[in-house]
Amino acid sequence: MAAFALLLAGCGGEGEASPSASAAPTPSSISAEDAKSKSIEDIAVKGKADKEPKVSFEAPLVVEKDGSKVLDEGDGKKVKAGQQVTANMTLVSGNDGNALESSYKSGEPAGFPVDKEQIAETLYDAVVDKKLGSRILLVLNGAAKEGEAEQTLVYVIDLVSAKDVPKPLDRAEGEKVDPKKGLPTVELAKDGKPTITVPKADPPKDLTVQPLIKGKGEKVSAGQTVTVHYTGVLWDGGEQFDSSWDKGQPYPVPNIGQAQVIDGWNEALVGQTVGSQLLLVVPADKGYGNEPKGSIPADSTLVFVVDILQAS
Repeated sequence: MAAFALLLAGCGGEGEASPSASAAPTPSSISAEDAKSKSIEDIAVKGKADKEPKVSFEAPLVVEKDGSKVLDEGDGKKVKAGQQVTANMTLVSGNDGNALESSYKSGEPAGFPVDKEQIAETLYDAVVDKKLGSRILLVLNGAAKEGEAEQTLVYVIDLVSAKDVPKPLDRAEGEKVDPKKGLPTVELAKDGKPTITVPKADPPKDLTVQPLIKGKGEKVSAGQTVTVHYTGVLWDGGEQFDSSWDKGQPYPVPNIGQAQVIDGWNEALVGQTVGSQLLLVVPADKGYGNEPKGSIPADSTLVFVVDILQAS
C-alpha cells in the first residue's frame, strides 16, 4: 500500500533517510487553471459501502484545500480517538481519474491508529466520531501555490472495525539483555534516546538482531501497525542519518512484515515483543542496496536502535 503511506505515515513525514523503502507515486504537476473539476462536490461515488466504489469526475481535478465528507453513514458505533481502525481504502488520481490502489483488489484492508501523532491530520479528522460501516470521501494534495499544484488524490474510505488499544509506551521497558561482544554499543539519554558507538571493525555480513531490552508486551504479528522510536547511524564512521527522537514523535509502520520499509525492519520486528529495544545491524542487501539514499552512500551497512512502543 505504497500510496496510502501519505495518509498513514503521520504528520512528521519521512526524514532524509528514514527506514521507509518507498513512497506514493510522484505526480506530474497540473495547475489550478487547467483543472476541470475544483471541488469535492464534483466527485461522484457509486456503489455500496462494503464493495469497491466507482469514482468519477471530469479530470483533471485540483482542489484548493484538503477536505472530507460522509457519503453513506453506517449504523455501527462511532470511531473514538485512540482506537485502532480497519478500513478498506480506494485511491484515485485527480490527474486522470484512474484508480491507483484499492484494498478491495489487494485483499489487505488498511489498519491505523486514530492518533494525530501517528497518522495525517486529514485522515484523523475524516474518521474520528464517524460510525462504523460509513463510506467517507477525502481529497488530499490540492493546489499548493498560485499557478502550481501537486496531484490531487481522492480517497474513498470504508470503515470496517475499530477497537480500543493500549497507549504506546514512551520508551522501551523490560528486562535488560547483555549484547554479544563486537557489536555497536548503546548509551541512553534520560529521555531514552540512544547514542550509538560503532566499533572499528568489519560489519557482520548478515542481518543482526540483538535485543537490548526484552519487553513484556504482546508479540508483534505480521500485518500489524507497529509504533517505534528509532535512531539510525552508518557503520562506517558512525554518523547519524535519522532519528525519530529528534522529530519529537514515534514512527508508525503499517502492515509490518510487508511494510514499506527496508527488508531488515520487516524481518527483524515480526515476532519481537512490545517494550523491547533492538539493536539492528542491516547489511546493504537488507537496506538500501547499491543506491545512495539521502546522506547514506551506496552499499552501506546501517545500524539502528529500535524501541517497540505499540503493536495493533
